[in-house]
Amino acid sequence: MKLKMVMRELRSSPMFFIIFILNLSIGMVGLSTIEVFKSSFDSALTAKSKSLLGSDISVSSRIAITKDSLEIAKSNLDYSEMTRNRSLYSMLFNGEKSRLVNIRGLGHGFPFYGEILAKSGKSFRDLKDNEIFIYPELVGQLGLDVGKDIKIGSKIFKVAGIVEEDGSAGFSMGQLAPRLYLKNEVLDSTDLIKPGSTIWRSLHFKMAKELSDKELIKREKDLKAKIIDSSIRIRSPQSNSERVGRSMDYLADFLGLVSLCGLFLAGLGLIYLFRGFLLKRRKDLAILGFIGMRKKDIFKIYTLKLFFLGLFGSLLGIAIGTAFSPVIQTMVSRNLGINFALEFSLSTFFVTMAVGVASTIVLAPALIIPYLRVDQKALFDHDTSLSKNFYDYLLFIPIVIFYWVMAIYLSESLIVGSAFIAVFLLIVGVFFPVGSFVLSWLGKFNPKLSLSSNMAFKYVTRHKISTLFIFLCLFISTSLMTLIPSVKNIIGAELSMPAEERPVYFLFDIQPEQVEDLKTFVSQKKLDLLNISPMVRGRLVKINGEGYNPEKLGDLTREEQREQRSRNRSANLSYRDHLVRGEEIVEGRMPKRFDFESDEVAEVSLEQRYASRLGINLGDELEYNILGMPIIAKVVGFRSIRWTSFLPNFFISFGPGVLEDAPKTFIAAIGKGEGDVNDQLQSDFAAKFQNVSLIDIQSSLKRVATIMESITKILVTMSFIVFLVGLLVIYSLIAHQLESRREDISLINIIGIRFSEIRKSIMKEMALMSVSAVVVGVTLGQLVTYAVAKLQFDLNYIFSSTEIIGFAILIIVLSILISFSSFNRFIRK
Repeated sequence: MKLKMVMRELRSSPMFFIIFILNLSIGMVGLSTIEVFKSSFDSALTAKSKSLLGSDISVSSRIAITKDSLEIAKSNLDYSEMTRNRSLYSMLFNGEKSRLVNIRGLGHGFPFYGEILAKSGKSFRDLKDNEIFIYPELVGQLGLDVGKDIKIGSKIFKVAGIVEEDGSAGFSMGQLAPRLYLKNEVLDSTDLIKPGSTIWRSLHFKMAKELSDKELIKREKDLKAKIIDSSIRIRSPQSNSERVGRSMDYLADFLGLVSLCGLFLAGLGLIYLFRGFLLKRRKDLAILGFIGMRKKDIFKIYTLKLFFLGLFGSLLGIAIGTAFSPVIQTMVSRNLGINFALEFSLSTFFVTMAVGVASTIVLAPALIIPYLRVDQKALFDHDTSLSKNFYDYLLFIPIVIFYWVMAIYLSESLIVGSAFIAVFLLIVGVFFPVGSFVLSWLGKFNPKLSLSSNMAFKYVTRHKISTLFIFLCLFISTSLMTLIPSVKNIIGAELSMPAEERPVYFLFDIQPEQVEDLKTFVSQKKLDLLNISPMVRGRLVKINGEGYNPEKLGDLTREEQREQRSRNRSANLSYRDHLVRGEEIVEGRMPKRFDFESDEVAEVSLEQRYASRLGINLGDELEYNILGMPIIAKVVGFRSIRWTSFLPNFFISFGPGVLEDAPKTFIAAIGKGEGDVNDQLQSDFAAKFQNVSLIDIQSSLKRVATIMESITKILVTMSFIVFLVGLLVIYSLIAHQLESRREDISLINIIGIRFSEIRKSIMKEMALMSVSAVVVGVTLGQLVTYAVAKLQFDLNYIFSSTEIIGFAILIIVLSILISFSSFNRFIRK
């Protein structure tokens, strides 16, 4: 019986049925698209997981893996093959051209899974000792080709192939340098490896029998529990693929939050529409109560109606989102160079369907329960207002919980998700009471305006609910559309600062005996040597006496992942007693020189965000292990570092007198000075300092800017979908308002006011609301932009006038056109 009543109700209100479903479906488009995108990317990573790692288990470190760790790995893994790989950066030059390359020495049999193939079809496994494979970029950059000889360090190699297929390459949004492959056994003969050189060493194991992903994860977890060394990373194919896909995960997180804005806007429209529907059915509800139907049965009937509306709307939204997914996939592929096939899984379908249906079901308590108090007096009463009490507001809690859970799910961050929903709660919680008060106050005025303007002013101030809903939709859309380009422009302005204000080259792996020669070389070329600093490898083993805990496996929030990465890695340490360019003390002081006779512990200063991630406070004691020697240091200061200056700096800086005798290399930057910066300079540098790696900062910045521009395009595209959701919601609200004002409009027309004047009045209403909403939306968007620039990136705020004014005009014009179109459609009816 209940189902029959629901179906009869839906058939009797086809226009409400269509508008409601359309609102929900468009609101679901973004979410459906992102779910398809994320699941497809995850499936592609899972499918490639073994070829990405090249083995079943890897044990790697930036410092030499100890014999004890090696024996533990061997004794706890039932493996059939084991090999060693090494990876480092070095300059490669050919004539007058030079380029930083990532040299990868691969051991015998590697990769165990996947292939590294040249365009000729030759496999890396067939490579001879004096041969190398190069990435295609080096063909154009250095003029190399198959058969040509190239000097790497002190040894001559022949280019045997140009890589066409590399299973270990993964999905990268931009590498520091192109790869070059050679046999690990011949890497020592190049003389590139010096004491303290930055080298990534890895052991790779192929298990004796084939194991599932779960079994390999168990082996990984067991090995991590036995090798208690924070400098060593142990990975299975699945954990490695999660690392490879990290950057895409962050992009998907933010796209998910943007899509949630669309669902939230659609939710506002659904609340307004269903509230209006219940208002029309007010007398029907009273009759059902009068004939003896229990309130809980009435609640079930209208909740069931919401269920079916959510079901149909979700199905349509999934269909549209699935059709739109290739657009996002193409943008990612074209702009970021990340290729993967789209997959439409049942799990994605059911998750998206559940979210869509739940987004309507959670509306039931807040919207339906207040109308259950309507009694028989409503049959003879023209007053449509409902009495409100405090408990009615508590009925909105399920809606808040739903969007909070969704925000955490989409961002995979408790902090980001909670902050996101808190902003929306603050906006809605402050906006409706304040907005209602402002409209009531404005309603007291009686301005002398033209007839159409006066009618518009009266309707805006008297129809508060529709005014506030339309205003909120435009306000949120405007904030979102102006926020993303503004943040992008601020970061872009920082990255595009004049070359004179930043170094042109960044150098690392400088040996101590090369420092004086480097200073002479830089001086002869009339360049500036900036922030030359010693670098010592060490690892954090204790904080306030508490030992290292093996890293957790399983689902972690983004904050837990960042903290884990900060704790579970070896660290670059330096020492000095003074500040350098690009940093300042924000709390405490710089560490002083350590005196072995009088001082009990050394002193150290930390970068403030790094300290925050690890939960370290001033006065805490840290224990570092440097080549087996424990060093205890007290935290005496926190530093703020301007990383965008691209000057060498460190998260951890000791005072002098502690690390001088430890094995070390130096890093430095080269400023333009009065010299010429060209390809010949790089070639001269590479010829004189073959083991020193040189990064062309300007070229790197161009790649970063390109990637950032591409990501912005994708985010703006998703934001535009949210904007379209807002426009559809506005169209629905205006159509509903015109329908509810049918009698008023007819009466106004009967007394002699032409429809053209009424149309003008409607358009002026929308102009008034859109202009004010755009002003408030831009203001909030820029306040958020300012907070992000200052607090997150420590950058100066810039007002992006072109984009903001352009979006503002677009939103106002489209809003007015919607009101014009809605009224014409209403008149034709």
